[in-house]
Amino acid sequence: MTSSGIIFDLDGTLTDSKPGLLAGLRHMHAAVGWEEPSEAELLAWLGPPLVTVLRDAGRSADEIDAAIAAFRDHMRGGGGLVDSALYPGVDRLVAALDDAGVPLAVATHKVQRDAETVVEHFGLRARFRGVHGRIDGEAGHSKASVIARAVDSIGLRAAALVMVGDRVNDIASAHELGMPSIGVAYGYGGRAELEAAGATRIVDSVDELAALLTGALVAG
Repeated sequence: MTSSGIIFDLDGTLTDSKPGLLAGLRHMHAAVGWEEPSEAELLAWLGPPLVTVLRDAGRSADEIDAAIAAFRDHMRGGGGLVDSALYPGVDRLVAALDDAGVPLAVATHKVQRDAETVVEHFGLRARFRGVHGRIDGEAGHSKASVIARAVDSIGLRAAALVMVGDRVNDIASAHELGMPSIGVAYGYGGRAELEAAGATRIVDSVDELAALLTGALVAG
């Protein structure tokens, strides 16, 4: 797939952050006295903003405030925010694209400060024209406003870029902006979700993603 620039989601696309996120969600439930959902249910929470998931579950504003405070305290205080790993090959892929002059950006539903912290932690900040997370007033399932800021940081038309992500909100929001999309089935949404969302292309591994974006596997 040819494009003039690439916007990446973070969790489930560049990083496998499942261990830290699940630990944070379990801590949150215990801290506020809620029954802990199954792991399968918690996995479905990975992607949309936590405030949106809790609203959809019918929690009150006070309950949401207390739950999110407990989650953030755990993630930042206990290192859960960086309890993650780059998917194998991601660092080589990002470096190869950047070295080839392809403009790159990140668009994630993490809040802005956390997005910057994670990308810096993995030593990738200099590879991206912009790292964009949620700012005040951005909630809900749509990610279009975050992706639009990433588009602006690259400085090209949205239609000339491609969005790479693992959940329906990545794909649907990209299409809302007129962008083609690549769904990564190795992430948290899975192939069925990405197909239903209408991803332009779907890959099952970072190697397949590299082949699609660069025309050859990025080898070590």
